[in-house]
Amino acid sequence: MKISPLDIKKQEFAIKFRGYSPDEVHSYLEMVAEEYETVIKKNRDLELRVEMLEERLDNYKRMESVLQETLITTQRTAEETKANAEKRAQTIIAEAKLDAQKVNNETNERLSRIRREVADLNAQRDSFLVNFRSLLESQVSLLDLIEKKVTTKEEPVPVRRKTDLSDEELEKIVNEFERKIGLDESDDDNGKGRSRKEI
Repeated sequence: MKISPLDIKKQEFAIKFRGYSPDEVHSYLEMVAEEYETVIKKNRDLELRVEMLEERLDNYKRMESVLQETLITTQRTAEETKANAEKRAQTIIAEAKLDAQKVNNETNERLSRIRREVADLNAQRDSFLVNFRSLLESQVSLLDLIEKKVTTKEEPVPVRRKTDLSDEELEKIVNEFERKIGLDESDDDNGKGRSRKEI
């Protein structure tokens, strides 16, 4: 059973002989009622404050839960972003390696082609030099032959420039010269000493 301050104030006691002074009792009950009322008010204030604090605590708990979810989501997003970045980086590196390999292959192919072209040019140069040397030697031999014929008083052979000769005429002259040189060398080796005129 709850007692209110008003109940304390209205409380009546039986009067007996040589009992307490009614004024003092009423005065004391009045004081107790006031104190009790003060305690009740404080208790209500404390209850209200507890309710308010509990509400704030609930809010903080909800905020903590939201923050935890946000933190988890942020962490998951960061991990996914990191994983995607790593995959992208690996893709870029792989593409760069392929591009580098492609450029390297193209460079090697171009280098090989240039080396082949240089080798071909060197071969052409060597062939030209051999042909040119052969041409020069045949011309010198032809001049020697002409001089020998002049010294042996044979009929003069008209000197024609290479540009005046066709390829067939030039080949014929060279073949004739080589044939005669071969015969002269054969005669010298045999010790017969036949003259150019006799040939």
